[in-house]
Amino acid sequence: MSKRTLIIGGGLIGVTTLHELAARGREVVLLEARDGLAEGASQANGGMATPSMPEPWNSPGVWRHLAASLFDPYAAMKLRFKAIPGLAFWGLQFLHGAQPRLHHAAAVANFALARYSLDRIRALTEQFGLDYDGADCGTMKIFESREAMTEPRRQAELLHSLGQPFEDLDTDGAIAHEPLLASVRERIAGALFFPADRVGDARKFTLQVAEHARRAGGDVRCGAGASELICERNRVTGVKLNTGEEMRADDIVVATGVDAPALTGPLGVRPPIQPAKGYSLTLTPPAGAVLPGLPVLDDAMHAAVVPLGERIRLVGTAEFAGADRTLRETRIDNLYRLFQRLLPDLAAQTPLSEGAPWTGLRPMSADGPPFIGPTKVGGLWLNCGHGHLGWTMSAGSASLLADQMEGVATAIDPSPYHYTKKRAAWGFW
Repeated sequence: MSKRTLIIGGGLIGVTTLHELAARGREVVLLEARDGLAEGASQANGGMATPSMPEPWNSPGVWRHLAASLFDPYAAMKLRFKAIPGLAFWGLQFLHGAQPRLHHAAAVANFALARYSLDRIRALTEQFGLDYDGADCGTMKIFESREAMTEPRRQAELLHSLGQPFEDLDTDGAIAHEPLLASVRERIAGALFFPADRVGDARKFTLQVAEHARRAGGDVRCGAGASELICERNRVTGVKLNTGEEMRADDIVVATGVDAPALTGPLGVRPPIQPAKGYSLTLTPPAGAVLPGLPVLDDAMHAAVVPLGERIRLVGTAEFAGADRTLRETRIDNLYRLFQRLLPDLAAQTPLSEGAPWTGLRPMSADGPPFIGPTKVGGLWLNCGHGHLGWTMSAGSASLLADQMEGVATAIDPSPYHYTKKRAAWGFW
């Protein structure tokens, strides 16, 4: 008799996990509290699958940037005063992980999963003929000075040693890769191009994968929020829904992003995850307008212009503001200024007033890598905490978790993502 598995969370992570388990013959049901899938952090995210960006945000010296951001409304990474009390313990772990040795190890772990996952995304795309404005166009990060390229180039060289290609470009090389930058060539001292990166609409991808999961036997129930995990003798046996209904299961996968700690905490499983609010603005230029052929990331503003089919998505910035989902106009204005700065001709044809602004909460783990695998509670599995790499890591995380649940050999080492092993390594969770 097949084991019954419940997956809680209907974003990128939950849906790819649903497909992976259903395709392996498991009886699996996905529960999503909202009325539809991919309506949280997966709805209008950055649209880039980027193994080239595995570095956690707690880079050495990050505390200086966060402290300065308290008084700068346009800071790329913004810490708000009201969020500080809720970040206290997580923040200590976040800053502890900023030690060069730990930060390096986390980046390597993220890269291993990101590269594996991108292969899985491409495999699913080819297998099912998925159409989600996807393209293997690479990404390019531009810089205003050669000095500003020093540390990013060092990071790129590290990734190159692990198998990630890149090109170090001068001004002419950057414009050759993206001719629309010619009008702002005086602002470009150089660029780093990462040809192995990919773009795509994460929400479209999620919805299409969900349909194939259903065809494989998976069940999706929206409007079914989990309010409590049922546990007997240190083993989960089911879920209590917000309707009062109870559903029984042999295994439960928590893929609820920023809400995961609240759900698993009563069982003594407390992954250190905090929300980092991100913003996007999606614009549709007029018919006939020439769009960029690849995402262009401005290193100074820590934001990007991303082509998605016939649309442009402006993405970037991060706020540590707790669970506040307020859509702040200053942050959207900041993104549109990036558009005007990088592609002034296209921006002149595409007014801000016609854009679709969005904000969502990225689930940031304190040390960088996500939590994928078993917990100390029997039958309780985690797949959460992917931060800014949720789209990038989605399909690989699903495969890695499914292999562990099935007890088969994994394609990559799962230990950097284990809740229990990470807890033991840190020693003070």
